[in-house]
Amino acid sequence: MAEGVLFNVAEGIIGQLGNLALKEIGLIWGVKDELQKLKNTVTTIKAVLQDAEEHQALSNAIKDWVERLKDVFFEADDLLDDFFTEVLRREVMTRNKKAKEVRIFFSKSNQLAYGLKMGHKIKSIREILDAIAADRKFHLEARPRETQGSSRGRESHHFVRAEDVIGREVDKKVIIERLLDSKIEENVAVLPIVGIGGLGKTTLAQFVFNDEEIKSYFEKKLWVCVSDDFDVKTIVEKILESAKGSKLGSLEINTMINDLHKEIDGKRYLLVLDDLWNDDSKKWDGLKGLLKGGAIGSRILVTTREEKVAKISKTIEPYYLKGLNEEESWSLFKQKAFENGQEPENLRIKEIGMEIVSKCRGIPLAINTIGSLLYFKISEDEWLAFKKNEFPKLDQKENDILPTLKLSYDHLPSHLKQCFAYCSLFPKDYQFEKQELIRIWMAQGFIKLSGQNQCVEDAGHEHFMELLWRSFFQEDKEDWWNTRPIFKIHDLMHDLAISVVGRENISFGINGEKICEKTHHVSIGFDLASSSQIPASLFEAKRIRTFLLPCQTWHPEKMVVNQSMCNAFVSKFMLLRKLDLNSIGIRSVPHSIGKMKHLRYLNLSNNRYIKMLPNSITRLQNLETLNLGYCVKLIELPRNITRLVNLRHLNIDNCNSLTHMPRGLGQLTNFRSLAEYVLSTNSRCGGELKELHRLNQLRENIRIKNLTHRKDAELEYKAANMKEKRNLEGMALEWIKGDVNEVDVGYDEKLLEALEPFQSLKLLELNGYMGVKYPRWLSSLKNLVRLTLYSMKNCQDVLPLHQFPFLKTLRLNDVPSLEYVSLMSKSVNLPPLELLKIMNCPNLKGWWKRRSDSIKDYEDDDDNYGEISMIKAKNHSLPSFSRLSTLHIYGCPELSSMPLFPYLEELDLENSNLMPLEQTISMGMISMASQENTIAAVVAESISSARYSSSSTLANLFSPLSKLKSLRIILIKGSDGHVLQSIQHLTALQELSLSNYIGDGMELEWQGLRKLQYLSLYDHPKLASLPVGLQQATSLRHLTISNCPSLTTIPEWICNIISLQSLEILHCTNLTSLPVLTSLKKLEILDCPILAEGCKSEDWLANIQNLKGDLAPPKEEESEQNESMKKHELKSQLFTKIFRHCSVPTSQ
Repeated sequence: MAEGVLFNVAEGIIGQLGNLALKEIGLIWGVKDELQKLKNTVTTIKAVLQDAEEHQALSNAIKDWVERLKDVFFEADDLLDDFFTEVLRREVMTRNKKAKEVRIFFSKSNQLAYGLKMGHKIKSIREILDAIAADRKFHLEARPRETQGSSRGRESHHFVRAEDVIGREVDKKVIIERLLDSKIEENVAVLPIVGIGGLGKTTLAQFVFNDEEIKSYFEKKLWVCVSDDFDVKTIVEKILESAKGSKLGSLEINTMINDLHKEIDGKRYLLVLDDLWNDDSKKWDGLKGLLKGGAIGSRILVTTREEKVAKISKTIEPYYLKGLNEEESWSLFKQKAFENGQEPENLRIKEIGMEIVSKCRGIPLAINTIGSLLYFKISEDEWLAFKKNEFPKLDQKENDILPTLKLSYDHLPSHLKQCFAYCSLFPKDYQFEKQELIRIWMAQGFIKLSGQNQCVEDAGHEHFMELLWRSFFQEDKEDWWNTRPIFKIHDLMHDLAISVVGRENISFGINGEKICEKTHHVSIGFDLASSSQIPASLFEAKRIRTFLLPCQTWHPEKMVVNQSMCNAFVSKFMLLRKLDLNSIGIRSVPHSIGKMKHLRYLNLSNNRYIKMLPNSITRLQNLETLNLGYCVKLIELPRNITRLVNLRHLNIDNCNSLTHMPRGLGQLTNFRSLAEYVLSTNSRCGGELKELHRLNQLRENIRIKNLTHRKDAELEYKAANMKEKRNLEGMALEWIKGDVNEVDVGYDEKLLEALEPFQSLKLLELNGYMGVKYPRWLSSLKNLVRLTLYSMKNCQDVLPLHQFPFLKTLRLNDVPSLEYVSLMSKSVNLPPLELLKIMNCPNLKGWWKRRSDSIKDYEDDDDNYGEISMIKAKNHSLPSFSRLSTLHIYGCPELSSMPLFPYLEELDLENSNLMPLEQTISMGMISMASQENTIAAVVAESISSARYSSSSTLANLFSPLSKLKSLRIILIKGSDGHVLQSIQHLTALQELSLSNYIGDGMELEWQGLRKLQYLSLYDHPKLASLPVGLQQATSLRHLTISNCPSLTTIPEWICNIISLQSLEILHCTNLTSLPVLTSLKKLEILDCPILAEGCKSEDWLANIQNLKGDLAPPKEEESEQNESMKKHELKSQLFTKIFRHCSVPTSQ
């Protein structure tokens, strides 16, 4: 059991017992005195719990005592949850039932019977706790309030040999530059080095400390290892010992401070404070005040694992230390694992070694520890055995990484320990969203509020960010749709989580399958569709609170868990707080789901055959989160959903069959997120949009579907009160598709004005809007990050893009009346776009709607573009996107002018004008000599007038499209594609796809494409042979040729491209033969009858690993697959039988 868990459970019980509603119901039911006695007992035990949990690893007696307490505490927690559920039932019954039914339900006899029953249970639990408390035969320190984690000493020193430090030269150089920066004004400046445990922060500080330049610059150099004991007197004592080189006697603090001033005042010193944990700004300020007497240029170098500590202490921006790269990691590993640091001759040992190193993720401490251990293993068998058996469970020696990481864990408050340890249920490298994890914590009651009025989601956010700052989580990537970051846990941190939870959390397939009755949280670490079986030991856990399926994926036409198995499962585990049944293929939800009264989080997402939910689900008064995302056949929600009085998050994303929302949804004022709101197309059923009026606490994104083009909807839409939803991040408005007359156009404009959101909105999507003009409120959305416009048939208005200083993504799709995107004037700034997609805008002529057709009018406006760069070419000035990395333009044949895009990484042009590409490429056509002075002046102007921080550099201006890696062009039929003659300038290009080229030779200048790896040639009717210049693309790995009817042969010189591994030839009906391509690993020939026939006699084809299409071998019988399906069905039947024969007691 993770440290701090029991302390948190005790706090939760005390909090519940102090609840006013519970006191009132306790008085009615005659159990008030018993509740108070239970509170007193738990409070007394809680006072010594923290000390007990910290010492249980050292004493079996304490460990046994804590275990006994844990069982009873969880039982008490479940019982009080029953109590609260009854309170909620009373509230719901009073509100929704007839008076007669309420009187019967809450009659004296019913209340007396229930009160007697609960009173006996409460008394029994309290007496057991009293007995356990009295049975304590050992001393424990009373700590009524939580203190910081246990103190564990750690010493460090400043000596390190330069030859022992690998991969930190660049880091060292940067830190020394910052330390010696003469522009820093403070006498004493502080530079923190931040990173997770084991990265080598101390080593890097040592490396810097012993540098010759540092030695000559600073008059005094001092080193102190602070660790977790941030006591000013102790630190001053250590500084003096470092300065004097000897231990001090017993001195008063004032004496030591005087001595400190004598040592450092007026001298330029460097002080290293290694392993700093203190995040109390007052304590830090107290120490820093004693150190201010140093001469100008004095520096304090801090190493810490916590970003929070760095923010408090820094005067110079922190340096964030990263892991070693692959080459550096291997070099360090070789030093430790092999004699004299020499690479092994046995290639298999090297392969295993590199695989082990990759798991260390560049953390030097892990690499050193494992490498040293492997030094004594010589044979290949020993290395294989280590990889299989020992590496996942390395002994935690003194310098092992886990104790180092656990030091960070020990410093966590108990509620954060619980939050982090819970993540052991996830597989390694599992990606998760912050909001999802917070909702799971909410379901388990892990979140600790800092005040009565604090929103639990806000407190959860603070918990999450605290763990992120302390490096327990890592940001992985940004989700492209939600613009929300995705997170993961470092492998070693995951190992730490598993090491601290014990048997409390079990994940089949991850940390064993030995479940016991004390296990509370269970996850399945594999896809249930696989051949793996769920062990029968699952049913020994009688009080499971979590069941997760983090690895489950959707399997079309397959019921992964049969209906009877699902019914049995739901009936057996009634104490669950979090139930995950995602993607298991069930057709219906068991009616017995309504008996799971403790349930807070139900995940039914991606069950694509569910059409209805049982009305019994509305009995789940404790339910906070209901996830129905991608239940694509779901028709409606339960009518009595208003009984779910605690519901905060309802996800019905992509429930595309949903016809309407139930009436009364607006009563659920606890809502914090509502993914979609579906308006009924039938006015006689479903809730209206005004149901949203009171839901002003909504956050995240909402999509409103089936908006109408009718006159009488304006008041209803205005009643939705969207402007008061201040926490909403994104709003998508989707109109019913259909014919719209001129009168309806005016209605749409009024209706859209009525749906004005709060000004802080970040995401906006309009889909099917039929107005001509944009709403007036659009220009007020200064924080807009993403703007998407779909199917806007009549819109001709230009966008106020200069009003959106943070806009990163713009999508325009199917806006046929649009001629210009934005208005250009002398004060216009381009937004800092990173992704731009323009599709199916056949009348779009250009980016700007000008007063004059000549760009020349704007030659002198260079200094008015702020974020943009002004590139002068051919005596014209054009603005340039300086952050745009992805550009897709489809179906825009008239688009002839737009801002330049010199820093693009991905470009798709399909059936569109190539003029914008020509304009950007032409930037590089001016001779370097004539350009140099002009560009220098332009850059100076751009920098001087920049309003944003990403102005382009001089080096980049010389080389347009120097970052372009992927280019896909489908030419408009009949286009000569002459711009392709300039293709040699795209020196970074790795992927190139060309379609509809009408030239016969395609003799492009290929010599600059040294990095090209993927080439696709589609629909080239006159192409008779591959271009000779293609031989110069020496990195080419994949070649696809499709629908080239004039192509008759593949030239022999293609054999010289030894990097070529994959060749696909499709629909080339006149192609007759292939040369012998021995480098190929994959060959696909499809609908090339002459070639396929000729290849049948070619022996060399037998050596190709992957033959597809007309050359593919006959399909093997699917007996193995059928056998697998039979095994899966037998497994399901066995699983159901086990359920039926297991008797699992539940709390009622």
